[in-house]
Amino acid sequence: MTDGQTTMQRAAALERLAAEDAVGFLRRRTGRMAELGSENDSLKLDWVEGVARLLADPTGLEAVEAEARALWDQGIRHIIWAGMGGSIITVRVLKEFGFCSANPATGISIYPLDSTDPAALNTIVRQIAEAKGLTLTNGTALSSSQIKTLFQDTMMIGVAMGMTSEEPITHLAWFTQLLEQAGLSPAEHLLVMTLPDSYLDRFAREQHAPSRPLQLDGGNGTGGRMSAPATRVFLLPAALYLIRHTDSPGQLRHVLSQAWQSYDLAQAESQPAQHPFVQLAAALSAASSGGACRLLFDAPDQWDTLVIWIEQLMEESLGKGNKGVVIFRNQDLNSQAPNFSTEGLLRVHLATDMTNEAAQGLPTFTLYQPYLAASAPVERLTAIATSFLGWQLTMALYGYLHDITFSGQPAVENYKTGARKLRELSDPLQALQDWPAVFKDEGLTLYAPAEVSPQENIVSALTSTLRLRHPAYLDFTINGEAPQELKAAVAQRLYPLANDRLGIPLKLRSAPADYHSTEQSEMDGPPALVSLRILLREHEPILAGTYTDTFLRAQAVSTWQALIGQGRACFLLIIDGTPAQASERLTRYLDSL
Repeated sequence: MTDGQTTMQRAAALERLAAEDAVGFLRRRTGRMAELGSENDSLKLDWVEGVARLLADPTGLEAVEAEARALWDQGIRHIIWAGMGGSIITVRVLKEFGFCSANPATGISIYPLDSTDPAALNTIVRQIAEAKGLTLTNGTALSSSQIKTLFQDTMMIGVAMGMTSEEPITHLAWFTQLLEQAGLSPAEHLLVMTLPDSYLDRFAREQHAPSRPLQLDGGNGTGGRMSAPATRVFLLPAALYLIRHTDSPGQLRHVLSQAWQSYDLAQAESQPAQHPFVQLAAALSAASSGGACRLLFDAPDQWDTLVIWIEQLMEESLGKGNKGVVIFRNQDLNSQAPNFSTEGLLRVHLATDMTNEAAQGLPTFTLYQPYLAASAPVERLTAIATSFLGWQLTMALYGYLHDITFSGQPAVENYKTGARKLRELSDPLQALQDWPAVFKDEGLTLYAPAEVSPQENIVSALTSTLRLRHPAYLDFTINGEAPQELKAAVAQRLYPLANDRLGIPLKLRSAPADYHSTEQSEMDGPPALVSLRILLREHEPILAGTYTDTFLRAQAVSTWQALIGQGRACFLLIIDGTPAQASERLTRYLDSL
């Protein structure tokens, strides 16, 4: 497509959005927007005007600040935030930006937990111990007095913005067991935020755990990926940060007021062609092919963390019916490689001023966000909230332009059901024993799509698929926690393979966290991908309490089964040995590709 054709298509998309009053229907929650924004006939558009409703309520935001102060006054200094997908990604972003870490003398630290690998729980236990100056010995069970010292000022907040998330339940059960062992009251160290009658809500009622609604008005019309900035998923961590800086109430209101003003939804409705996030929706639509688009996110280093939130929002909302927007960190692609194509590809360059030029070579849209130039912490918090609002608008408008129901994530329910059944087995890996396309090497077992020829070997099974499928992107997913040095080794090997040799983007994922953010797209969104998933057979044992890797194994197998069932090219590589041996075997395998 020529630059002139792209410009014409962008203009046509903007004209359509204006002529059909798409933003107006979104704000009124009527018409086609209401249909696209509903799940099982239930409207899920409370997020659209959520901030405006909070600002109109004279007491709600101040009540959240009071909740934050009450936690401080109670003596809480550490919060383990257990959730998946939209229930936690906002918290991860805020932590990366420095808003959820504090010295116990001055604030409350938050530890995001979105993994079923015992190693993830161990990492948090070690971090809390380090903050207290305690030394833990591997292989030695913690005594009741040690557990009490660790957790007497710790709370676990379990969050689920979906009805069927079970991971937080396993985390709460683990933590409750430790509290009881230490003689600590669960009622003083647990808090649940979820939807009425969800799996987590039922658990909370059984445990008599305190509970608060996600929306301050008690509603349930906000999907998890739209959790920020109008639900407690954003509001409580923000309030915990803000109360450290002033005793005066109203700081949360100030942040949201400034964000709502900068976002300017009224302008998006009255002058859509002038609004940057409406322009972005039109640019993505113009760049797309058959409703599918690959977005390379090109942001200044200090704002690159936003990509994980944008990724979940766009992919879980729009990855349906072979359409959607797939998000990648910015990458340089070899235009001479066999799979390179600019069709369905757009680099989005974040700029704080009009002189900030984007890199040349690929179709590019510059998203002008002057508020990202902020340096003061509260102003940066406001800029984050503004960005969340803007990208939500872009998502809904892209869905409108391509007739995508952007509420719900139906494809992932299939793998959740499968994982539930696999957890009933003594070992979920038993479900793989009769699979026909299996390739083995020393310590490695590769489960391939059934159509892969038995004449292939463990290396050529994957390389031949890459050659025959001509994928638009390559996915690599590690199930469970991986040390940073292994992640670096993987990136060092796979970026050249994808970017240089094939000319396509690479997506690096960590599971199970990313199964709640991008798996919907991999299962039902743009189909031209090849996915390699990794599972180590051995995992670190839990330091305290009882928690196994059964759930993790079940998720690894069920997601692979579900993707295979969708006809997608997905491989599951299971690696034997200790973590050190497994890392060496994996890097050797990747070197052979």
